[in-house]
Order: sequence, then C-alpha cells, then structure tokens
Amino acid sequence: MTPEALLELFILSPVGIVELDVDGQVLGANVSARRLLGPVTRDGTLDALMADLGSLAPSVPLALQATTPARGVLIEQVEVSPADGRLGLLLSVIRLDARRHVLLIADGAPVASARATVGHLTQQQALVEQAVRDHAVYTLDREGRVSRWSAAAERVHQFPAAAMVGRGTVELLAVTPADTAATYARDTLELAARNGWCEEEGERRRADGSTFWASTVTSAIRSAGGDVIGFQVVTQDRSERRRATDRGSSGEPETTPESMEVLGRRSFFDRATAEVARARRYAQALTLMLIDPDEAVELQQQAGEGFLEEWHRVIASITRQESRASDLVGRVGGEGFGVLLPSSELSGGLVLAERIRERMQRHAFGQDYRGIRATLSIGVAELSVAVVSVEDLFAAAGTAVDRARQAGRNLVVGYDP
Repeated sequence: MTPEALLELFILSPVGIVELDVDGQVLGANVSARRLLGPVTRDGTLDALMADLGSLAPSVPLALQATTPARGVLIEQVEVSPADGRLGLLLSVIRLDARRHVLLIADGAPVASARATVGHLTQQQALVEQAVRDHAVYTLDREGRVSRWSAAAERVHQFPAAAMVGRGTVELLAVTPADTAATYARDTLELAARNGWCEEEGERRRADGSTFWASTVTSAIRSAGGDVIGFQVVTQDRSERRRATDRGSSGEPETTPESMEVLGRRSFFDRATAEVARARRYAQALTLMLIDPDEAVELQQQAGEGFLEEWHRVIASITRQESRASDLVGRVGGEGFGVLLPSSELSGGLVLAERIRERMQRHAFGQDYRGIRATLSIGVAELSVAVVSVEDLFAAAGTAVDRARQAGRNLVVGYDP
C-alpha cells in the first residue's frame, strides 16, 4: 500500500485512530476519532485525553505504563459508557514500539443494539419455553455435547442443567446396550447435518430412570458460511398417546384413522419409487422395512377362520402407531407389510423395527383368539452404493427377512451384503 493510500485510510476510516506517545499525549488523530471522542471529553478536544478517560476507562492510561509486551495489543475493546449508561465506545490500545501507541475507537451503538435484540429474543424464548409444558428444548455443539439446557428441558427430562451441559445425550435415550445408543445418537446428528433435520419417535429417559414416549426433531444450526456448528433439539412428551396405544395393545388395537392408514401394494410401490428418486436426487437417507408374520398358515389353522384378518389389523395398527407421520406403511403382497422411512438411516429403521417386533410379541388378542401369541420376522435395508433402486431396496430387505426366519424367527435383521 502506498503512503498516499495509507494516509487516505487514516483520514477516512470510520474507526477512530489516535496516535499517542508514551505519556499519553496525542500525536495525531483522524476525523472519526475526534467525532467519537468529543462527547466523552470535557472541552470537546483531545488535549487532555488520558485525563478525560481516567474516570471512564482507567485501564486505558494504565496500559500505557505497562512494560510488557514490547509491542502488540494491550487492551481490546474496553467499554466506555456515558453517564446515562448507554454503551458509547469500544476502545482498544496497541503498542507500536517503546515510544508510540495507537488508540482505536469504535462506535458501540451497533453492539448495544445487537445486545438488546439478543436479550429480547432470549426473553421471548424463555417465555415460550415456560408456556409450553410438554416440550424439551436444548442445543448441542458440533460434537453432540449439550451447550444449552433450558428450563423446559429440565421440566421434561428432570435433569438439571448442571448435570447435562457439556455432556452427550446417550443417557436420554431409552436404547440398550450403551454402544447401540451411542451409534443411534451419532447417526441422528449425522443425518441432521446432512439433511438439515431429523425426525424420530421413541422412548426418552428421565433422571429417575423412568421413560416417556416422545417425538423428537433435531435441526442443524449453520454458520453464515453454511458449516454446521451445532444442533437444536425439540422433544415433545407424547406419553398420553403412548398410554392410549398400550391400552389398545391389551385387547383390541386402536382403530383411529391414523392407525388404519395403510396403503395398498400398488400405491405403496408407486410412493416408494418416488421416494427413492427424491432421496437419490438430494442425497438423503431412505430405509425400507419388510414385516413378515411368523408361521401365518399354522396359526390360521390353530385359531380358525378369520384370525389372519384380525392379525393383519393388529400389525397395521401397531406399525402405524409406532411409525412417524412421515413414514409410509403398506401391504406388499401375501401376508407382509412394508414401512418406508424417509430421511432415516439403517440404525433408525432397526430401532423402529425392534419396537414393532417387541409390541407384537407381547400383544394379547381378545375375544375368540385369547391366549394366542404371534411374532414377526422383520428385515431392514437402506439405500446405498450397492442398493440404488426400489427393486434393490425390496430385494435387500427381503434377504434380511429370510435371514431372520433362518435364524429362528421373531427377529429383526439389518441387510448386510
């Protein structure tokens, strides 16, 4: 940069620049410095600047007397406020050499405005969290550690902030064993980072060890440059719905429109084709689950005419209740059912499949079918480099179902080439 350009920068800079000697006497100042410092000096000039700053920012004149460092920043953005308490200026002191210093002055008004905005938004968020009783809201850093644990999260999960900030979320998951929970938590964050969000339903844990049924949405927080710098998590306590579901599992299943929303084979395949195309276009995860009733013919012969129809109704009800609203549930031919999970990886599908298998295993049929226990073999597969089409996805999940049957039935198996 030429001397002329440096001089122009010094004169026209919106940041105030003052050159000081070792005693704090002003050697030179640009126009912005004189404008910004005028209100905090007694006579509007810079003739006694250090004395004027002595009562407002005593660290500034004291910094000039320090012996170290030999050069570099002595003070960075100390606040100077007028008598009314407003944030007026931000001052920084830089030592050039043993005899010269530079005082930089920035207008604090934009900073004060930003602080006020942040304070207002924080207050609004706190009021919302206080009003909403069944939602836990918290944030995670890029590595998945809790960075902010709200009062709402304390209320729902019953863990105090001191116990959660800085820690991971594995203990909030009612998933066992611990390494499976860790993998599930990691996959959830990776999916949210890749797609922008991840939605899931399942059990969450409270501090006392009890669990509750929850719907959780994890959203990626990005920097101005688009990099993921953390995650926002909102968990809704849906225990009431779960209790209603459990009441239905002890006899007749729930027969709400949601629980009975099951697509036919052709519709399911068409929707699956569209979802595969969308997932590949946007590089998103997609998982398919195939559910096969174990020993259907034998149970039909044992229980009598009409049992399969009742069993199909129970499978449809349980599957729809356990699945997310965005998941597709359908009949896929014969006695089998399929579940398509958009924006879900294999680990998420395995967790859902295990919930469905476990609920079917403990389901108690009513009326004419009391005492009958029915189980499911479930295969799960995801889109991958080797599984790229609807046909591939069905074939992979079907292979996993066959392996579950061969291993003894009443099992969940993930496809592994």
